[in-house]
Amino acid sequence: MLEHYIRNRKRLVAMKRNYLAPYLEKIAERYCADGYHFKHSRRRLGFAFRFVEWLEAAHVLPGQITAKHVDKFLQWYVPKPPEKFQRKRKLAYSAAHSVLRQIWAEHPPVITRSPSRVEADRYADHLRRNRGLAEGTVEGHRRNLEQFLTFSFRQRPVEPSAITARRVHAYVDALPHGRANCRRRQTCTALRGYFRFLRMLGVAIGNLLVAVPAVRVPRAALSPRWLTSADTEQLLRSIDRSTASGKRDYAAILCMIHLGVRVGDVPRLSLDDIDWREGTVQVANHKTGRPYQMPLPRRLGKALADYLVKGRLPSQRREIFLCHTHPRGTPVTVKALQGVMRYVWQRAGLGEKFSGTHILRHSIATRMRQKGVGLKSIADVLGHQSMQTTTLYAQVDLPALRAVAQPWLEVRP
Repeated sequence: MLEHYIRNRKRLVAMKRNYLAPYLEKIAERYCADGYHFKHSRRRLGFAFRFVEWLEAAHVLPGQITAKHVDKFLQWYVPKPPEKFQRKRKLAYSAAHSVLRQIWAEHPPVITRSPSRVEADRYADHLRRNRGLAEGTVEGHRRNLEQFLTFSFRQRPVEPSAITARRVHAYVDALPHGRANCRRRQTCTALRGYFRFLRMLGVAIGNLLVAVPAVRVPRAALSPRWLTSADTEQLLRSIDRSTASGKRDYAAILCMIHLGVRVGDVPRLSLDDIDWREGTVQVANHKTGRPYQMPLPRRLGKALADYLVKGRLPSQRREIFLCHTHPRGTPVTVKALQGVMRYVWQRAGLGEKFSGTHILRHSIATRMRQKGVGLKSIADVLGHQSMQTTTLYAQVDLPALRAVAQPWLEVRP
C-alpha cells in the first residue's frame, strides 16, 4: 500500500528498509480504507517516516517506544519557537501517534499508575456508575482530585485519614485566582464530592466536608446578543446545500436552531431516535444522561430527509451525521461541527457579531420567552434541571421593554 502514496523510488526503498516498515504499511492501509485525501495521507506518511527514522537512529526497540519519544522527536524535528510551525507540528504529532498506536497494538505498554492516580480513578468510576455524570465532567473531577492527592502524598500511598483541613486550605489558596476563580471552585467541588464518597464508604473524614472553602464565583447573565429571524435566515442561506457535506451541515445546524440541543448532542443523534410517524425526536442529553423527546419541526424533518436520501454516505453506522472526508463514514465529531460553525459564521458575514454554537441555544430560549412561554417549559426544551440556569438563557426582551416604558413625569415646583 505504500506504493500507492509514495512515487519516489528511492524514498520508497528507504521506507521499506526501516525496521518499523510493517507499521507504516498498516497506517497506509488504514488511510486508504478510511478515505483520507491522497495528498493529506502522503504528507502524514512522510512525517511518520521521519519519526521511525529517528527511532531507528536512536536504537529504540518497538517494545520500548513510549509517548515520551514523540515529545523528544518533536523537539528535534520542529524547532522552537513553534508558532511559525504550528501546522507542521500538529501533523507531525498526529503522524507519530499513529505509529505509536500501531506499535502498541502489538506491544502494549506497561502502564504504571501512581497511588494518587489509582485513587482518583476509583472515584471517577464511582461518578460514572452511581452519579451518571457526563464523561467530560467526570474527567474534570478526576484530574482535580489527582492533582490534590499528588500535592498531599507525592508518590506515597493515599491515606484519607491523613488529609487535614490545613492541607486542603493550603492547596486551594495556592491555586491561581484568574478567570473568576473557576479552577478553585472546580477543585473545591471535586474535593467535596470525594469526601462524600469516603464518608459513604465508612471512612472517618472528621470535619473535612465543612473545611472545604466556599469559592464565590459571580454568575452574571449571558450576553444579550441573540439571533433574530433575519440573522437566522442569513446564516442558513450561506450554507451550500448542493453538496453532501452542505446538506449535512444544514441539517445539523437546524437541529441546534430548532431543537436548542447542545453541539455535543448532535453527533449522538441516531436513526433510531427519530419517529417519523409520530413526528418526534429523542435528544440524548449527554450532560445529564437523561434523554428527552421533542417534536420534530417540519423544516428540520425535510432537511434530515434530504440529507439521509441524497447526501449521507452508505454506512452500517446508526448515527445520522457522518464524515464526508477522512475518515469517511465515521460519525462526525463535536470539533468538526464547531469548525463548520466558525466557517459558516464568517461566510454569512456574521462573524463579528456571533461565534460558537451556544448562541443558537441562547436564541431559541430568548425567542420562546418573548412569545410568553413559561420558564418551566423552556427548561424542559433545553433539558435543564435547574430553573436558575434557564433564567440565564432566556434573555430580557429589551425592545419590548422600551415600547412599554413610560417617560418620567415632570415635577414642577
